[in-house]
Amino acid sequence: MRFHTINPVDNNILNTYSFIEDKNIMDKLFLSQKAYEKWKNISYSSRIGYIMKLSSSMQDLIDIIAYLITQEMGKPITQSRLEVKKCIKLCKYYSSLEETIFFQDISTEYEKSSIRFESIGSILGIMPWNYPIWQTIRYAIPNMLLGNVIVLKPATNTAGCSLLLEKIFIESGFPRGVFQVFLMDIPKIKSVIAHPIIQGVSFTGSHLAGSHIGYLSGKYIKKSVLELGGNDAFVVMRDVDDLKKTAKLATESRLNNTGQTCISAKRFIVDNFIVDDFIDLVIQEMKQYQRGDVHDESTKIGYISRVDLSEKLYQQYKDIISNRGKICLQTTRDENFFSPCLLKMEDKNFSSNQEEIFGPIGIVYTFSNEEEIPSMVNATCYGLGASIWTKDLKKAEFLSKKINTGMVFVNEIVKSDPRFPFGGIKKSGYGRELSVLSLKEFSNCKTIIINK
Repeated sequence: MRFHTINPVDNNILNTYSFIEDKNIMDKLFLSQKAYEKWKNISYSSRIGYIMKLSSSMQDLIDIIAYLITQEMGKPITQSRLEVKKCIKLCKYYSSLEETIFFQDISTEYEKSSIRFESIGSILGIMPWNYPIWQTIRYAIPNMLLGNVIVLKPATNTAGCSLLLEKIFIESGFPRGVFQVFLMDIPKIKSVIAHPIIQGVSFTGSHLAGSHIGYLSGKYIKKSVLELGGNDAFVVMRDVDDLKKTAKLATESRLNNTGQTCISAKRFIVDNFIVDDFIDLVIQEMKQYQRGDVHDESTKIGYISRVDLSEKLYQQYKDIISNRGKICLQTTRDENFFSPCLLKMEDKNFSSNQEEIFGPIGIVYTFSNEEEIPSMVNATCYGLGASIWTKDLKKAEFLSKKINTGMVFVNEIVKSDPRFPFGGIKKSGYGRELSVLSLKEFSNCKTIIINK
């Protein structure tokens, strides 16, 4: 069976690929197992050496990788380059870690007692299209450093990016089978998860798909990490230091990657005293994001990745308006292009709280009493991130303890950083990526007791 990758800018076919056959899936799985038996016994310093070579290769190929991301995803070229640079930064971070993070000695009555974190085998990654290189690198590198090997099922609309990445791994000298791309249709995923060679599943995507992946992982007793999106709040207090700067950052967060980011600021929750000024400032900022050539360095906004997703986004936009959503800045839609827009919602309980809006739609809610903030932020099925903007840091710290998310940033937009755990609660999923914690998600935590 064949499928196409499509350029979101003009909806023209970029490339045609074939899904792998069942026999080839089995062959690749057995290769993965064979590679694991060798890879887990390679020294820690050698694994770091491979990762640093990968980092160097990506540095040399930034323009080629970024060009393909933009072609397949419709992302502005400057943002595609930043995606690759972030991957390089991640490789350098993990390469700086000492092997001692995998060992812990405990003082007890025994001669020796310790905990070791050891690899478990082949980890299946089911990765999305919105950050086709970054999402893969952030799951793959920590696992490979631990001693696991990678089986990647990429999104079909960014298949070319994944195949290019596989080629870079090979050309960087990684042993055959340590990193493999499986171009397989969705119905094949169940049999791969069920296969005894697969020891863990890392999934990033919608909570509906994640629910099914979590079910299959549980059914076949496989460890899993689910990153399922968010509906992040951007809380602006009346004492904020610089409202214009805050509005600019709010806009950047909402419109980065054309709004197709799980941790973007999707709900602006603003003190009623300053909301009109905030709206005016955000509109001014949004108007700077004009349609243009995505390969031009000055273009700040791109395209929705697929026509069906653009259609879904426009339906969400109309639903908000039909439910008393006030248009502050109207959108213009042309197939996959969706211009930035801003809506003000009077109904705090409207269902947009329960949906992830994956596109450049900002929604403003207001509060008149600061005691309302935690309940407004938490009034969603998601729990990924939130940001609070205020001069009063004690107040912000107090509020952060009452907000039910995996991440809270104060006077900073929510962002992923290799040094810190990334993940959420509720329908945003479970488990953590990034930081040293990600190294232990797909590990065997082994207790060793030695007595005289």
